[in-house]
Amino acid sequence: MIEILQRYECHNVIMDELVRSTDHLTHLDKNASYFRHQVGMVKSHLPSNQPLYSLVCFGIVPALMATEVLVRPPTLMQDLLAYLSEVLSLNKYFPNLSLRCIGGPTFAAERRDETFGVIFTGTSAVADVVRQLYPSSALFILNGSGHNPVVVTETADVHAAVRSVIGLCLHNQGQDCAAPNSLLVATSKLDEFLELLLHDLRRVDLLVGPYEDSKNLVGPNSRPNDLLRIASMFRQHATWLGYGGDVNFATSIVRPTVFVKPLAEGAALSEFFAPVFMVQPYGRDQELSDYFSHPDYARNAMYVTVFGDSDFVRILVERELHTDANVLWDTDLHVEERGWRPYGGMGQAASCVYADGICIPGPTLPQRDLFLHAQRRLSSEKADRQIASAR
Repeated sequence: MIEILQRYECHNVIMDELVRSTDHLTHLDKNASYFRHQVGMVKSHLPSNQPLYSLVCFGIVPALMATEVLVRPPTLMQDLLAYLSEVLSLNKYFPNLSLRCIGGPTFAAERRDETFGVIFTGTSAVADVVRQLYPSSALFILNGSGHNPVVVTETADVHAAVRSVIGLCLHNQGQDCAAPNSLLVATSKLDEFLELLLHDLRRVDLLVGPYEDSKNLVGPNSRPNDLLRIASMFRQHATWLGYGGDVNFATSIVRPTVFVKPLAEGAALSEFFAPVFMVQPYGRDQELSDYFSHPDYARNAMYVTVFGDSDFVRILVERELHTDANVLWDTDLHVEERGWRPYGGMGQAASCVYADGICIPGPTLPQRDLFLHAQRRLSSEKADRQIASAR
């Protein structure tokens, strides 16, 4: 497995995938109540990162409760998943799970009307198109993209904050849905934060290169066509460049990059999907309102990680922009995320399910969501039978 995956990602990411996959499969007892009923056919559109872990979460685990699971890897990952499937002997252990290395529309059209549920990972814009290809009666589970800001307050342990953001922003060279769009740093902590961050990044710069070298922490972008978009975003933010900024089109490597853009210059809400640290200094706690009250924030509200204390962030729960579960205090999103726990936020584009065409925003957990949809179906059928009987 390691040999196969190292064609696609760095060694540290592979080890993380193995740990997360094993953790998920060995803790399925925590989700035991969701496997009481068998559900119909499930189709999974996999993301372009974490091939092994996404296969476990969106393929193998649903196969434990579904009559059949059809899995479509993105085009750039189809050969890799085919090799991985062979090494894992998926046909032997999960005969009801099969890979479909075909185009997205063709995949959606295949036995369309038999579809009980769809698991989709990607942007909400693409999800809206894909969702229309399925019957509205099929449960549609969206794992989208979130802002995931990190707030470093005046009372923060800056060393802990820097350790966390290094892991979040560089994991899989920033091609990860947990990566924060913005690092909101109190001005009183800015110098210390930048000093520690740049010190660590200079060391990381020696660990940038091909996947084959197991020491490397940052490898080539797995979506080379994305380099033009990233380079364009770098030019747009050139005024605030503090470190790095190199995009190599020959090697597909984007080196770790830091921008320092004061929050007063505008909230950074766009996702780079690259090893980027967007540092946004802010003054008083109340100035965080410029970020969290931005009209574009709520739709992709996912997690907020806070180092130190913040009265303003606590208010976000009262405003129902976040819940206690997706505001993290002095911890790390990579630590909190476990395959058997719901994942996501309250933003419709961050995570939601569509049940009978109705959008229900909130964290998703495929095994739970498929089970609840089956329960709704059973209740509806029971009600229909009672009505028919009364007639």
